[in-house]
Amino acid sequence: MPRRTNTRERLIETAAGLFWRQGYAQTGVNEIMQQAQTTSGSFYHFFPAKQDLLLAVVDHVGELLEAEVFAAAADRSDDPLEQVFAVIDASRRHLESNDFNLGSPLGALAAELSASHPEVRERIAGLFDAWTDRVGALLEAAGSRLPPEIDRRALARFILAVVEGAILEARVSRDLTPFDAAVAELRRHLALLAPGVQPAAARSAQPRPTPRPQPRAADWRAW
Repeated sequence: MPRRTNTRERLIETAAGLFWRQGYAQTGVNEIMQQAQTTSGSFYHFFPAKQDLLLAVVDHVGELLEAEVFAAAADRSDDPLEQVFAVIDASRRHLESNDFNLGSPLGALAAELSASHPEVRERIAGLFDAWTDRVGALLEAAGSRLPPEIDRRALARFILAVVEGAILEARVSRDLTPFDAAVAELRRHLALLAPGVQPAAARSAQPRPTPRPQPRAADWRAW
């Protein structure tokens, strides 16, 4: 049975999907209300302006990504370094499930709005800092497996920067090969620092998806 949502939740989830697929500027309040099946009275009761809804979307998506990605990583392995790669693999599954058409829902908003909406930029920057802390905590949990002189948080930023670049390259080429190559190199890098990290698992060749004139509707929660 589908999860029942209240009007506020429905507006946030509807807006999140629309902002992700077509951008904030191209999404009107009327379209959000229509797809959320609600009225202007309900909309403005919860959100005095469109930007108030945008900030709620950023917070909501950030909470979901934090819970789903890192919780899934913890379920995959007891090894904190393997949990780092489980987080990365979530990005790979997201690319594959959406035919390379969409990237991170927060990354898309940051790219569009960082110059024009400083409050949104600061909110998203805070979330990326929190994710850096989470990856850094996993590296800290590796303990003496990593050399003591290694700055765990700096290494976490490096890992996330490599992944962001790999996501962009995979989207441009519509091919998972560059993403897998970048992750394999990360594994080699960590194996030099922490003996015992397993080499990259072999993946079957991924055919390039056939471009579609109209991309299928994607679910931002598939991240």
